[in-house]
This record gives sequence, C-alpha cells and structure tokens, in this order.
Amino acid sequence: MTARVFVPLVGADGEGAQLFEAIADDSAPVAHPARLAPQISELFDFGLYGIGQTVREAVTRFVATRREKLWLSRRNGAAMSWRLRISDLQVGRLSDDNARSAGLGLTVAGLCQAFALDPGLVFATGEILLPTGPGALSVAVGPVGGVRGKLSLVGDYIAQHRQSLDGQRLVVALPATAIDGRPLREAESSVLERLAQEAARAKAKLEFVFAATLEDFERPLGPFALKEIITPRRAIGLSGMALALVAMIAGGTALVHAPIALAFEFPAAAGEAPPNPGDAAPQRARYDPASDKLQLLAPCFDAQREPMIVGGETLIVRVRARDGLPFASRFRPPRLFLASVSRAADPVLLDAAHFRYVGAPVTGDDAPVTLTAAIPIEPFEDEVRLFVLATRDPTIEVTALQGELRKTLQGLSGAAVLTTTASFLADRVGAEIDYQFKVTNDPHACPD
Repeated sequence: MTARVFVPLVGADGEGAQLFEAIADDSAPVAHPARLAPQISELFDFGLYGIGQTVREAVTRFVATRREKLWLSRRNGAAMSWRLRISDLQVGRLSDDNARSAGLGLTVAGLCQAFALDPGLVFATGEILLPTGPGALSVAVGPVGGVRGKLSLVGDYIAQHRQSLDGQRLVVALPATAIDGRPLREAESSVLERLAQEAARAKAKLEFVFAATLEDFERPLGPFALKEIITPRRAIGLSGMALALVAMIAGGTALVHAPIALAFEFPAAAGEAPPNPGDAAPQRARYDPASDKLQLLAPCFDAQREPMIVGGETLIVRVRARDGLPFASRFRPPRLFLASVSRAADPVLLDAAHFRYVGAPVTGDDAPVTLTAAIPIEPFEDEVRLFVLATRDPTIEVTALQGELRKTLQGLSGAAVLTTTASFLADRVGAEIDYQFKVTNDPHACPD
C-alpha cells in the first residue's frame, strides 16, 4: 500500500507557496552514495533529510509505544515496512523553517504506512518535537508560521477538485496552538470557517484535527494498532490444537507400544473342554496312522515335577495373544515368534507366521489371536526351554536376532544358557511366556 499526505508550504515572505505530497510506501529505496538511512534517503535532495531523521525517530517511538500494549510480548505484532519520499517540488531545497513545518505531514504518512491505514485525503502542517526529558514520552506537535497561507492552499485545492470531492472525507491536521501561544482554532477561526464553507460547497466531509501530540490522531485516522501475530483466541485455538496433537501422539504411541498379553491354552478341539482347567500348557502328542491325526497324550513329569517328553513325540503349543489396550492392533498388529534353547543345542528362533492360526488372525480390534504350533521333538536327551514371544516392533529381523543370541551364549553352559536366553529375549523383544521340559529317550518314563 501507499500512504499519501498533502503538505502545504508557504515561505516566510509569502512566496513559494505550493502543495506537495508526502508519500510513504514499502518499496525498496535506491542505495544513496553517502550511505544515508534508506527510509529517508530520498528526502536529501529537497533539504528534508534533517527533518526526516526526526520523523523516523518519531514514527519509531510511536510504534514502540503500541508494542507495549501488545498481548503476550512486544514481538507479538508486526508493523509494515516504510520509506519516505515526496512528490516533485516547484522550488529547489527547502529552507529550515519550511522543512520543519513539513514534519507533521511526513510523520502522518509514515504512521499510516506502518499501521497499514488508508488515511484518505489528508492535509497536514506542523513541527515534530521529540521528547527531551526522561518523563516526556509522547511526541509533540509544535506550532508553525504561515498557517493562514497554508490553509488558503488547502482551500484552493478543494475549489479546483470540487467535482471529485463529492462525498469524500477530508482531514486537515494542524498544531493545537499558534505561534503566539493561542489555540489555533481561535487564532485562525475566520480562515477555518471559510475553508469549511468551501468544503461544504464541494459536498465534502471536512474534519479539523488540532493535535498537541501524535496520540491525537488516534481517533480521526486510527486505530493505530499493530496486528497481533498471536491473539488470545488464536492462542486458545493453537493450545487446543497442540493439546489434541499431543494427546493424539501420546495415544498413538501408547497404542503402537501397547502391551501384549500372552497365555498358553489347552490344545483341545473347538468346543472341547480340557480335562483339567489347570492344564493350560503345551501338551504331548503322538501321530496315529489309523486316524492320520495327532493324538494328545497324558502329561508326564519327572520326580521334580518337571514336564517330560519322549523323543520323537510332538509338542502341541497353543497360545492366545490379546491386546493390552483396546484397538492397539489397528495401529500395529502383534508379531509372534517361537524360540527354543537347550543346554546342548544352539538356540533357534522361528517366525510364528509360519504356523497355523486357529481361525483367521484378527488385527482390527482387541480380539485375541490364537496360534497353534506342532513342534517335533528330536530324540536327544536334553533340557529345553520353549519361548513364545510377542512384539509390535516391525523392524525385528529373526535371522539377525538369532545370530545375536548365539553370540551372547558363546562360552556359556548348563542352566546359564537358559537364564541368559530368557533375559536376552525379554530385553530385545518384549512380551514372553516360556515352557521348560526335559527330553528323554526312555519310552517307559512316560507311559501312555
């Protein structure tokens, strides 16, 4: 956008009367050879660079006071970038008096650009007085001479552009006091009245602003308010969104890492009750050629009540896995593994996906997944611990995990192999249940 303010000029001798525009926009200025301040460098050729420095300080101070009123912090608001220039003058460089009287018009243009306000048709004359004491905070508007001639220039403009001013709002910004200290409204009442009549004939809405400080322009031209980057309503909305996002992430993380409850079940046929409710453990079985099926055998224990299996038999393992949190499998279904380790043989890990599920594997809700595996038992007397493992980690690779376990067990023997394997799998995988048994080659040790 571009903010424009008309500035009337009249020399002390009444000559050199002219009306120019103070223009503020956000275009990039051309670099000045003397490295002048970019915001006001284009004022130098007209003798306005000195007052331009005052104007720049005044606008900066005014914006800073508005930052103090921002919610949250001084940085919670953005002002438009601005630079000042003027329309061509009919004379060369201005005198010091004329330059000072142009300060108000330049400042109003800079303020309107900084706050992104469209001032409409504004005429301004007055001197900008920066605070000089520690207690003075506001930028004052000082009196200037030749006000009567300047108002006549404004009247001439209205008369010349009468047809285009119908219904428009005109603002004439003046100092609150005259050179002699009287209120300007009283000192120039006759000229102000004639100017009002001229505006009435043009059917324009004329408003005079007699300003003692820049804050007096808040009502006619404002509001001079910085657009807040984060408003209370937006902060509440962002906080709600952030909380919802955190809750979603936390909930998703909890579901992705939801625990998996594992339990052995008695491997009976559908609808068949186990002979003993406490027999929820893997069971011995033997192949029956007549029926071409595996027939369950009675449990077998040694003197220490440790389960025993005869070499050549089959171990039927039925496991149920259930989500620890409802619907966790919608986000990441569980993966099941089988692992076996013995005192004498190398550990073996198998992906349970190679085995048979009882019914279709359900991963859409918290319904349990039931897995049945028939594991042939080699005829080597040994002590074996069978693990059923469950995890939601999709990155676990069975072959790599098995290799790492074998390296961990190097140099170990006896019971240390079993206990180390249990700790290793618990650390690397997660949920686990195990079943420890002995393998015997004595068929009489476990009668049918």
